Amino acid sequence: MNYDRQNVPRGLPRSSANHKDQSQSRRSLIDNPSEKSSATVREIVDLTKDLIRFKSTHTRPKEIQKCARFMETWFKDHDIVCTFMQSNGVPSIRVLPARRQTPLLLMSHIDVVNATDSLFEPVEKDGRLYGRGAIDDKYAAALSMVLLKNRIQSNRRKGIGAGNLPLGVLITGDEEVGGYNGARSALGEINCDFCIALDGGRVNKIVVKEKGILRLRVVATGKTAHGARPWQGENAIEKLIADCLVVKGFFEGLTEPEHWHRTMNLSVIQAGDSVNQVPDEAEAIFDVRYTENDDVDDLVQRIQAAVTGKVIAVEREPLFISPESPLRERLLALATGTCTGIAHGASDARFLSQFNIPGIVWGADGNSSQHSTEEHVEIPSLARLYAILDRFVTEIQENPT
Repeated sequence: MNYDRQNVPRGLPRSSANHKDQSQSRRSLIDNPSEKSSATVREIVDLTKDLIRFKSTHTRPKEIQKCARFMETWFKDHDIVCTFMQSNGVPSIRVLPARRQTPLLLMSHIDVVNATDSLFEPVEKDGRLYGRGAIDDKYAAALSMVLLKNRIQSNRRKGIGAGNLPLGVLITGDEEVGGYNGARSALGEINCDFCIALDGGRVNKIVVKEKGILRLRVVATGKTAHGARPWQGENAIEKLIADCLVVKGFFEGLTEPEHWHRTMNLSVIQAGDSVNQVPDEAEAIFDVRYTENDDVDDLVQRIQAAVTGKVIAVEREPLFISPESPLRERLLALATGTCTGIAHGASDARFLSQFNIPGIVWGADGNSSQHSTEEHVEIPSLARLYAILDRFVTEIQENPT
């Protein structure tokens, strides 16, 4: 089942006035959660806690495997057929309708950045769930799992076959290190009309643009000599410092916190082998984030022409720009008070463009606490996010075009 890509007025996807009334009723239910929704949120929170307890960092690959196997067992225990995939040792879980095509795909990840052991013991306090992965991104995996399970069970009660569910789930294991063996590998085998990467934004902000990534290495060379006779050598560190200041000049004036322009962070410097020796080599790594307004090749060439050292582009990742989509407009119509915006970071959403899949980045509220010692998810935001997504699936199932 494929959707017509023609422009559709926001919230009115070629439907009757009766459908408009139904949509208004559903928005009312979203804004007024029931006792049943409270039980659902509790299930999501408890499942998120289970996932947080896995120390699924890339320094502990066995923990990533254990977490993925836990989810596989969870799906099987709920009589849901899932596919356990491996790419170069990275696990992913995929659940699709029987026809292997889905109008809507929810994408999340279970790998997390390093943390002390205490952060892998979840703490629920004052309406927040704390722990490594609470907002990035284990709540999203849990929410996707519970939503899929509830929708399948609801359809079964109504005598609707699993093949008619317009929802699929993809949970990957390597977003924090690039997503190449997770999202990029899996998306190439999935046919979907719209994807929501539950890995950013907040309930009232849908991200439609993320910056691209450019990692530059600048290498300065000199001549070694004894530290007591520096005039006999050429200090590579001094040369590198001068080059770093030159590179910084390409980003002067680009410092406003609310902006949409390229930025640079000097993140790594390596140099010197001995305190009493003039270093003959030094290198720096720059983390550059760029926008669609930048000519990246030209930027690299201009930096190379301006510095004395060698400039090497060690990594380059594309931007994510969400194309116009009827499904995006329908979602915005349901999510009253939610607007579109931009994000300075990057996620696996950038692979959607590679496979021509329309999509967005969206998620619960975490107050930008990702990767911090205070990482948390706001539990009330889970209720609204779930309610909107649940109604969105209903809209697609009942009015596919």
